[in-house]
Amino acid sequence: MQSILASLPLKTMAAIALIAALHPGLSAAESPDAYPDKRLEVILPYAAGGGVDAMARAFSEEASRLTRQQWVVVNRPGAGGTVGFSALAHAQPNGYTIVFSPASALTNAPFVVSKMPFQTEQIEPVCQVFENVFAFAVRPDSPIKSIQDLVEKAKAKPGSLSYGHAGPGSVPHLSVAAIEKALGITLNAIGYRGDGQMLPDLLGGHVDVGVPAISSLAGKNLRVLAVLAEKRHPALPDVPSMGDLGFPVTTPGLNGLFVPAGTPQPIIKKLEGICQQVVESKAFKDASANLQQVPAYLNAAQFKARLQATYAENAELTRGLDLKKE
Repeated sequence: MQSILASLPLKTMAAIALIAALHPGLSAAESPDAYPDKRLEVILPYAAGGGVDAMARAFSEEASRLTRQQWVVVNRPGAGGTVGFSALAHAQPNGYTIVFSPASALTNAPFVVSKMPFQTEQIEPVCQVFENVFAFAVRPDSPIKSIQDLVEKAKAKPGSLSYGHAGPGSVPHLSVAAIEKALGITLNAIGYRGDGQMLPDLLGGHVDVGVPAISSLAGKNLRVLAVLAEKRHPALPDVPSMGDLGFPVTTPGLNGLFVPAGTPQPIIKKLEGICQQVVESKAFKDASANLQQVPAYLNAAQFKARLQATYAENAELTRGLDLKKE
């Protein structure tokens, strides 16, 4: 190695020294120009088989094609996504370990987890890939025919209507809490470990209303009352949005790519560009449509600003909620 360096011109050696000083975690083989030149590990902080897992695999397949390197999805579920993010926080900041995930572990978990296994400052957002939108749904024989019905019944008998959500501090839980606060109603929140556990209870009549992700509704015999978004969802064009109805609109699940803090900016910029290419590709758009999802790209600065705003909203909202930290 020394003999190779000795043969280089002084200007080249100075440039190498400058790069090494600015980016101590960046080897010659991991320079921005060469990146990526080997396999990338994509941590998915949830179990295999879910909607986010399917989107991660569709994204990684197209990213592999574009970069001619393997993007390998590795599931590391647990503790509402914090296990996977903790692994990322302690990974080498060289761009070869990435998380593909909802941002809930950053924007929601700090309000419901008593001891976070990592600090949010250890994570750097790269890009938003898609928004996971949720909806109010009931059984076909439910007497609740609309959101207006739900609100009227909740006002008549506060706390009498039960609704199922994906777990304490989850996007649907905090979204409905925000709606309750804005409308002055009280519902009986029942937490589950994801839609897979909640939907059988909804179909079986054990809860009055469910708030699943739209991607979880395919093939389910349910009446969807409204989409928790400003606009209607392409997968449910006949279902009104909360914005259509003049009700409060809440932030959906924000899903994207993340790297460890300290990853060199040139690498983050390259990842950001790859992300945009994938999100705008026909292959990924088609795969997303089959999964009832809609790609929604944001660059690193835009995504980070949105996460900070969502964290601030949740901080304000949870002050008035009786959320027990686990």
